[in-house]
Amino acid sequence: MSKIRLGLVGAGGMGQTAHLQNFATIPECEIVALAEGRARTAELVARRWGIPRVYPDHRAMLEDCRLDAVVAIMDYHLHASVVPDILNAGLPLMTEKPIAVRPETGRRLAELAEQKGIPYMVGYMKRSLPAAVEAAARVRRWRESGEAGPMNYLRATMPPGDWVFGIQWGLSAGDTPPPYEGVVPETPPDWMDAGLAGRYDAFVNYYIHQVNLIRYLAGEDYHVTYADRNGAVMIGETESGVTLTLEMKGRGLRNSWEEFYLVSFENGRVDLSVPAPMAQQNGGDVRIYFGGSGDELPRWERPIMPPVWSMLAQARHFIQCVRDGSAVRSPASEAAKDLEVAEQYVRALSRTLPE
Repeated sequence: MSKIRLGLVGAGGMGQTAHLQNFATIPECEIVALAEGRARTAELVARRWGIPRVYPDHRAMLEDCRLDAVVAIMDYHLHASVVPDILNAGLPLMTEKPIAVRPETGRRLAELAEQKGIPYMVGYMKRSLPAAVEAAARVRRWRESGEAGPMNYLRATMPPGDWVFGIQWGLSAGDTPPPYEGVVPETPPDWMDAGLAGRYDAFVNYYIHQVNLIRYLAGEDYHVTYADRNGAVMIGETESGVTLTLEMKGRGLRNSWEEFYLVSFENGRVDLSVPAPMAQQNGGDVRIYFGGSGDELPRWERPIMPPVWSMLAQARHFIQCVRDGSAVRSPASEAAKDLEVAEQYVRALSRTLPE
């Protein structure tokens, strides 16, 4: 099979640093086009990475260039206007998280991808982290076999910290992007006042990764039951009745990142440690405890994880799925559920706020 001809929409800091430089290392694909409104920056980026075609926007790229897939890295408030054009062109797509702003928009985009029969992968790179893949596989095995008893609790802890982790950002000529004609930024749900809308936007921008990874580890959907007014904790329950918590309160981690998950069983546990999003050559860490049974003694396991950046693992996964038609690890259908959880969180939050 020939190389996947990839088009990139957006050459901002994340577009270049977290995505472009990773896709550029994959032998099975070639980046043949860039759509970027900042003409001087687009020229610098195209020259640096040897991209032969440059366009002012995604529409011009779709009309003129033969592509096999698109990676569109832009402000998620713009997804509602841009994503349908790419999906209607019949092209497999990857965007950053979240899939959109409003839950109904996320569902609409997911349904469009399904109707077109094409993969739409949302950039939840933590699902491609080797340690997270290992942890989810062990949880799934235990749930299917019952060897560790029933799952009884899931805890996620992720205070704000140094997510950049010293990474060097991409090129910029300092030019300002022109207005994106016909593209209107999406706003939070209408029922939210300005205060709730701000908290919702902040939550989906920052904590949507954890919302998604909780479902991946649990292996089932869940809903929110409580949110404290200080933004310290979200409590939920999975569809099988397992209680879960997401702890979010900051503690001044300016030079470190502390993101941990505990999946508890009656007779065992799976501990997952996730590195900072921009930490390269770090596949995370997973520790597994089994309480033993009969003559079998309790034991700890600590599988060795390959030192691979989750962003690179995610890029490789997307290209492989485009090549062989396999299902993507973080589909749009699940990303839409994340926005539903986010809206449930803000509704629960609104019930705890003073009148």
